[in-house]
Amino acid sequence: MPARRRSASKAPAATKPTPPKPNLSFNDYKEDFKVRVQIHNYEIKELLADVKKVWNFSEPYVKQATNFTVKTFNQVRERLSEPVGVSTTD
Repeated sequence: MPARRRSASKAPAATKPTPPKPNLSFNDYKEDFKVRVQIHNYEIKELLADVKKVWNFSEPYVKQATNFTVKTFNQVRERLSEPVGVSTTD
């Protein structure tokens, strides 16, 4: 016959200590929020400047790749639209 398990004894209920009151006032939080918003706005402005630099750098390459792709696609489409057995080699 298997041994019976004993239930764990319950520890005495401990009261949780209350956290200390914050030493910051509402105005401290308000000023901190204002500073954080200013930092956020600065970072976003710098991000947009960097994105503009990347766009200006890559724009000619994107246009060149787009033009090449369109030209090649049109050439392939023209060859595929020709009747079978007819070649255009001169």
